[in-house]
Amino acid sequence: MGMLIAVATNTDGRSIWNGHFGISPIYSIFDQDGNLVKQVENPYSKDKHHDNPDLIVNLLRDVDIFIAKNMGKKSRERLTKVLGVKSMLVNAQNIFEAIDYYLEAKKNIDVFERFTDKYEEWFDRYAAVYESELNMLKAITPKFNRALEIGVGSGRFAVPLGIKEGIEPSDKMAKIAQERGIKVYPGFAENLPFQDEEFDFILIAVTICFVKDPIKTLKEAYRVLKKDGKILVAIVDKDSPIGKEYLSKKEKSEFYKNVNFFSTLEIHELLRETGFEVVSTHQTLFGNSIKEINEPQGFKEGFGEGGFVGVLGRKK
Repeated sequence: MGMLIAVATNTDGRSIWNGHFGISPIYSIFDQDGNLVKQVENPYSKDKHHDNPDLIVNLLRDVDIFIAKNMGKKSRERLTKVLGVKSMLVNAQNIFEAIDYYLEAKKNIDVFERFTDKYEEWFDRYAAVYESELNMLKAITPKFNRALEIGVGSGRFAVPLGIKEGIEPSDKMAKIAQERGIKVYPGFAENLPFQDEEFDFILIAVTICFVKDPIKTLKEAYRVLKKDGKILVAIVDKDSPIGKEYLSKKEKSEFYKNVNFFSTLEIHELLRETGFEVVSTHQTLFGNSIKEINEPQGFKEGFGEGGFVGVLGRKK
């Protein structure tokens, strides 16, 4: 039947269950197109202390993604790290709102599933652009003991930066990253399968433009970072000349049609809103088009000229 999605459901068969996923009275099972396939009663729902994701995975053995309002951190961690099941937390009122939220988020994931080869080819076609971006990120990445890339993709940034772990919702991209030596956890940026304060550095390279909820993404990053931990958010600045080039082609692009481009000032505000202190901002990719960049460029502090911007933040 392909990949199935289970949504935690109340006894009325329609509204979202407000408690933890593991004791949901009913699980509504949807296919990848958002069609309701069946509803399954949970025999463990009356045990208020039940928190064994293994039992639920066995009950829903054909399900690949769990969607709920609440889920214990330990359950999320075991689901992803041990059982290989993705989970997503939503604020929907009913199961159909929840599945619509997932389907909207899935649009950007499907692009990378369909055009994996095209994504990889871009780095060879625009080798000087990639090298310019990478050189800047290498220079401004702080020293770390344990780091995570949110939206690790195929590992194009994580590997040369020495980042060994990543979260990635696209199975095809994750497979390439794994082949490159990255430990990849299946899942979503808004719902990280880790305990509090596990990492001292997090990289989000362009991914912030693709996520469904940037605020939730940064709050989760804040949660799993240690005190004084650093976060590096890299974007294509929509206010730069190259950013405007991307925007002009947005509707015709397979990759960027559904993304939300940000300005550097908007990233500054998002970081502050989620508890981070902005430490520094650097930029590269100068000019009007990436097609004009045939040699690696340097970088400098600030923003407004360069199309690729890296904002370094610190957890207070």
